[in-house]
Amino acid sequence: MAEVRSVWMLTFEAKPVVKVGGLGEVPPNLAASLVKRGVEAVIVMPSHAPAGLRGEEKRLEVELDGVKVSVGYREWRGVKFILFSGGPLDDPRVYAEDTMMDKVALLAKGLGWLLLNYEKLGLSRPDVIHFHDWHSVVSLLKARVETSETGWRPGFVYHIHLLVGKEIGLDMLEKAGVDRGFRHTVRLGGKTLTLTVEEALRRARGIAERLGAIESDVFVTVSRTYLREDRDGVLNRLGWDLEDKSGVIYNGTDWSYQGAWEDVLRRHGERLARFTGKKEGFTRHDLRRYFLLDALGNLPGAEPRQLDKALFEKISEWLAPPFRHGGKVEPFETDGPLVITTGRLSTQKGIDVLVEAVPRVLEDLGNAKFVFLVLPVWGGEEYARMLVEASKNYPYNVRVVFGIAPSIYRLAHLSADVFAAPSRWEPFGIMALEAMATGNPVVASAVGGLKEIVLDLRRHGLGGTGLHVRPGDPYELGDALRDMLAFMEASRTGDIDRYEPKIGEPKLRALLEEMVDAGEIVRKNAIERVEKHFTWDSAAAMALEVYKRSVEAKL
Repeated sequence: MAEVRSVWMLTFEAKPVVKVGGLGEVPPNLAASLVKRGVEAVIVMPSHAPAGLRGEEKRLEVELDGVKVSVGYREWRGVKFILFSGGPLDDPRVYAEDTMMDKVALLAKGLGWLLLNYEKLGLSRPDVIHFHDWHSVVSLLKARVETSETGWRPGFVYHIHLLVGKEIGLDMLEKAGVDRGFRHTVRLGGKTLTLTVEEALRRARGIAERLGAIESDVFVTVSRTYLREDRDGVLNRLGWDLEDKSGVIYNGTDWSYQGAWEDVLRRHGERLARFTGKKEGFTRHDLRRYFLLDALGNLPGAEPRQLDKALFEKISEWLAPPFRHGGKVEPFETDGPLVITTGRLSTQKGIDVLVEAVPRVLEDLGNAKFVFLVLPVWGGEEYARMLVEASKNYPYNVRVVFGIAPSIYRLAHLSADVFAAPSRWEPFGIMALEAMATGNPVVASAVGGLKEIVLDLRRHGLGGTGLHVRPGDPYELGDALRDMLAFMEASRTGDIDRYEPKIGEPKLRALLEEMVDAGEIVRKNAIERVEKHFTWDSAAAMALEVYKRSVEAKL
């Protein structure tokens, strides 16, 4: 089988350079795990800032079609970063519509230059180039053009993290120096075809992601469900003629149960000791009480941090108690079974569905608490307003933290009884991994990666890790959250008689009767499932198989 020694990844975001969403976690963590396996891993990306502001060392300055571009270099955990700055690439707004396509074209030109000049930066010739999301498709075509006369070319892997159906035209490709008449071979529908770029774009129906899949040797997405089953998933939208060159690389997480506890004790150990009167031996229930009654209401001065201050100023006009100045919140007055959720305020994440489910839970569990740790984004203002209203309507049960609050993020996870993942669609679902890694059962929509990450207790018994619900159904979500909360609380207290009547699902009642500490078993299942299947090392093993397949399949 083909050996892979050097992999380049092209992406629009990657920590520690710049991270906007979940995509920013994947290339660097995957690359770092590849490095541990002896693979040279290089990430190629825009700096989204003037040269030197992302911690990179300026190596070269080149002119690409009249634009002076700086080529910078830095390392992180053994991963080599090549950062392009200059012109539109200096715009700190990573995905701003008015500069997006200029960034896409200039990054493609940068990659084209790098493929012919990699030795000047001390890099090895890549065996594989791994292109992430639609922003990289033009770069994929540029790589085909530039390597067509070199006598070598790497395997091309195209990775769909979120399918948006982005439309691109020939003008976009030609802007990056891709000739519409460039003839090359591709594999499509089990056949080898010789096409011009214009013909390939026509067969792609102008959709960037389909073009990327056509032009790659192997294309992948993040879960089998998202690839094959979801109605709006990859093959159902892009076409089943791509099936034979498709594959899956799961995302991973670097979260661990032990690591989360260490973070919480480092940040909160002294205050937690004063609150509980203990010096050690803290329980999850201790953390829950401390989080709800103290820490939630005592965020450090800089938190919650806002990525978009203009948007938060708009949201601030609606805030009223239990909100405080700057988006801080009052602590709860009483303890109670806790549901948390995290994510962006977008239609995808189904935050509105969870808000609608709250009163259904409170009908049977009046002391239940809901904490939303959410990131406002433009277009999600109506969801922000909905959360503000929920906080005012249920001041004893609901708190919302708008923005980033690292001081309590892991504390919230270790304090929670249940994590809610009500997404309408979710290609993978890293937030569910973080929840399970910290020992939380997850009530999740049965879509995409969530359907594979979470094992339903009704099907898997005491081998399960949560419950599945229909996406977009607040009644089913509310019932499942009520049942899961009551299940965990009955298991914690041992008072099955008190909580069992609130569990509508007979299979959950039977599990409690079978084993009183069933909740702890579920927590252990969740932690072990992440450790076994969803680490970055596991993802790297999947990626290497895909890379070898791409090298063997290249035409």
